[in-house]
Amino acid sequence: MNNNQPLSLLFIENKTIEECIYNIRGQQVMLDSDVAFFFGVTVSSLNRQMRRNVDRFPSDFCFQLSDKETNDLRCQKGTTSFLSSKRRYNPYAYTEEGIITLAGVLKNDIAAKMSVEIARKFIQMRKFILENGDVLLALARLQNRQIEFENETNRKFDEILKLISKADLPKQAIFSAGHFYDAYEYISSIIRKANSSIVLIDPYCDAKAFSFLKNKKESVELTICSSHLSKLEKEEIEKFESQYGKINIKKLDDNHDRFLIIDNEECYQLGASLNYAGKKMFDVIKNENKEIVEFLLKKIN
Repeated sequence: MNNNQPLSLLFIENKTIEECIYNIRGQQVMLDSDVAFFFGVTVSSLNRQMRRNVDRFPSDFCFQLSDKETNDLRCQKGTTSFLSSKRRYNPYAYTEEGIITLAGVLKNDIAAKMSVEIARKFIQMRKFILENGDVLLALARLQNRQIEFENETNRKFDEILKLISKADLPKQAIFSAGHFYDAYEYISSIIRKANSSIVLIDPYCDAKAFSFLKNKKESVELTICSSHLSKLEKEEIEKFESQYGKINIKKLDDNHDRFLIIDNEECYQLGASLNYAGKKMFDVIKNENKEIVEFLLKKIN
């Protein structure tokens, strides 16, 4: 292993985030020992910060496992570390919201970065549950079989996740206020689909949109059309271009709606500027009318 790698990458190589997410009390959670592992802190300091800020951790953010829940986890792979004889109390379980809140109170650079990666995995797991309920139920039954079947179960689970990652995105999605990570993951997934070009038509686009657009493939040509070019500061554009390639900036005055065009073929209408994704309720709709795409492309060329 390369010792010059960032600490967060070393963590992920030794233990994957997916294998540390459990379904307890009907919620997707991560145990305190695993959160501490990824955040680069001790379990005691992690839970101490939680107790010092207990008003920020309601029961749907964090809860302590019962004796039965702790014992039920004994037979599951990779969960023996928190059952050490040195441990005097049952582990705490943190939901996605609890993990993000922990990163805020810890004020730790690694925790801040890892909380984003963990949140992405929670989103992927949640999508898996919503779209593949029957498969998930079958996997849950497999996990309850004897230990000798666990390796086979894990192999099948990995195959299913690979299939899900290749599946088409929903044609329409709506995000409530505060669902920053869901909005980020969905829009970034659209951008990652592009193989040749991306056109963003957004009259109020600013540098915050770059956090989405940086997910594009290196060879993909990027064009931004906006009526308020002053919002795109030259310094921010230069920073982006130094890492992710040139941006074609075009002024487009007579437009109000926002569109994301992928490879001159797929068109997504955005209910809000990318700058505000997740701040207020908004939707994303895939428009399959080819004439709309042709009209928009002619308008900007």
